[in-house]
Amino acid sequence: MRVCKAWYTLACPFLYEHIILGKNGVLAPLRDGLSRAALENRQAGWWTESLHVQMRDMTKTPETVFATLADILTYLPNLCILTFSITGRGFFPLSSPLPNVVLNSITSSGSLRCVQWYNCVSTPLPHHWTTFLQRHPEIEVLDGAQSIELNARIKLCAVKIVHGYPNEKGHLTGWSMPDLPCVRSMFYNLTYGCAIEDAITFSRLGQNLTDIQLDVFEERYLRIERLDPTFSRIRTKCTRLTRVVLGVLSWSILGSYTPTLSSTVHTLGIRVMNAQVSATNVKRLFNTLLPSYVAYNPSLKTIKFLEAKNIRALRSHPISLWHGLRVMENLGVVIKDLEDRLIAPPSCPGVIHLQQQLDTPSSTSTLDDHHPTS
Repeated sequence: MRVCKAWYTLACPFLYEHIILGKNGVLAPLRDGLSRAALENRQAGWWTESLHVQMRDMTKTPETVFATLADILTYLPNLCILTFSITGRGFFPLSSPLPNVVLNSITSSGSLRCVQWYNCVSTPLPHHWTTFLQRHPEIEVLDGAQSIELNARIKLCAVKIVHGYPNEKGHLTGWSMPDLPCVRSMFYNLTYGCAIEDAITFSRLGQNLTDIQLDVFEERYLRIERLDPTFSRIRTKCTRLTRVVLGVLSWSILGSYTPTLSSTVHTLGIRVMNAQVSATNVKRLFNTLLPSYVAYNPSLKTIKFLEAKNIRALRSHPISLWHGLRVMENLGVVIKDLEDRLIAPPSCPGVIHLQQQLDTPSSTSTLDDHHPTS
């Protein structure tokens, strides 16, 4: 689209602030556009804060794709976030590493906060990743799953969040070696990992953590012999923990295992990837599952649903949600969203009628009454 210089100047911050590379064919035009802008002293890439590399189509020349990506990175001096989640054919096998030229082409000095891989495709070699971390002490979010070199001297004083999963024996990752004095949050993926004895012990990071998210996306990993030792380590090592978040694939997984948390944990967060939920499951969630969590963890005062799609799914059953919130209120637990706002059912005739009954002194209805269809 051709526009005048005035419009181009106004549009640049919005056009280039967040870039998603979804197909291989868009890389070369983007590089050429950034190059022309630089030659004309327009510096379009100056506005880019995040770049998400997630090509999903096939390529027969992955080395050319990555060379073009490296060129693009040289035009993004203020990049804050770089993520990889490549799924396209041609970037496999999984053992094919990320060419070092990509990391070396990152020109953002001081602004870079996060480099993250969401799968095992095109990850860096240990030597390249180690060198990169040594050059970028400003990183705030560390991909703890990537291997680093033995005895590497890495101090990352700005890191506050670590992502990763249980270690294999003899496998050095961002969990085990770098000095992370300011880490406060951990995203720990239980879906990966081998035998439970290979899981990270939390001994290095636990005393600093105030927040931990445990992701379990497959029910086969919800075995007591796997989870009990993990939560035992958390209770023992994470003495300052105040919030635990459970990331699960479906609502039913929440009923497969009820963890015992440290007495310092007052907030439980919940993320469910498959948002759809029936009215029956909403009733089960609030009448059985969440009360069970509270019974095992009497220090819990707040339960937060951290995904907007989960809240929309719950609110699609307003009467079941209304009854459920009353149950939790009687247990002394409030239900909130990510923004710390109280969750409430949408206003509808059924909810209004129930609220009027609750507000009427002579009302004899209870939470055990039959739930109308929502």
